Amino acid sequence: MERGSDAAARRGLVRWPMVCWLVILVLIGVAQLVRGEWFDAAVFLVAIALVCCSVLLPAQGADRPRPDLVVFAATALAAAVTLLPRHSTGMIVAVLITGVAALVASWPGASSARRAWTPGLRRLAVAWAVIMVAGCLWELAQFIVGRIAPTQPSFALSDLVDPLLDTELGKAVFAGAWLSCGAFLVLRERRGG
Repeated sequence: MERGSDAAARRGLVRWPMVCWLVILVLIGVAQLVRGEWFDAAVFLVAIALVCCSVLLPAQGADRPRPDLVVFAATALAAAVTLLPRHSTGMIVAVLITGVAALVASWPGASSARRAWTPGLRRLAVAWAVIMVAGCLWELAQFIVGRIAPTQPSFALSDLVDPLLDTELGKAVFAGAWLSCGAFLVLRERRGG
């Protein structure tokens, strides 16, 4: 009897936002394949698998890391990313460790209990969605320009921030902001946010 209710609950968890994320991840993965970026395509394939696992695997219990551990780990990882040379194997490993740590710290307990969004959270979600969609459309447009007119300049977002990230201060500010936002999201999820 419990198995049937478990399956029904899981079916109820596959809502349109999750389908939208899966479609977005598949489209980005296909774009990476077209570009010949096999590593990036593999990253998006793993992301697709994790989104699917968030529905199929049981939700994590209440054993979440303490806030002081999250802040310490984020600070240590920000320092590592700042000190390592850009695009080096060490930096790739540090970024992968960051992703795995964030995944472990925030594995979906959220998918087990549906919560109503507050108006402020809805506005925040819409704002982030607009920013993300605008960034994705910019990247897609630059990719298309690069394919159609290879002699014309096209600037991916990473090309635009490269001058900032080529300095130690710029790397430190970016890593600090990136990991502060990540720690905020992990800690917010712990509060049931």
